[in-house]
Amino acid sequence: MEKLNVCHRKHLRSLCNIYYPGIISNRELYRRCNTFPITERVRKARWTLLGHILRMDDNCPASLAFRYAVESSSSLKGRRGRPRTNLLSTIQADLKAHNINLSGVDDIFYLKHIAYNRALWRNMFAYNFDVI
Repeated sequence: MEKLNVCHRKHLRSLCNIYYPGIISNRELYRRCNTFPITERVRKARWTLLGHILRMDDNCPASLAFRYAVESSSSLKGRRGRPRTNLLSTIQADLKAHNINLSGVDDIFYLKHIAYNRALWRNMFAYNFDVI
């Protein structure tokens, strides 16, 4: 994902007409362009999608697929070789940063409880601009 940020900053610098002798920090670049890193947009879209899935009816195909993926991730063996990065592993990594474990149905119900409170859901994964 960092390559995506690098490419985004390169395009922002060319749009702002900033070339080699004129060097500015990434934070200043984002401030001048009034934008965020593109990976934050992707992360926000991922959490918006997850919130929609969690608020769906339990018999909806997307909700059933998510529940199956969480339940089977610990019991099924998987492929040989390096584990592939997928949506579920990305979500689990982001939740670990918030000290939430996603390993069973009880954890899904806990996330559903948070997702129904939309203000809490938005604030839980809001972007902190001090990270840059």
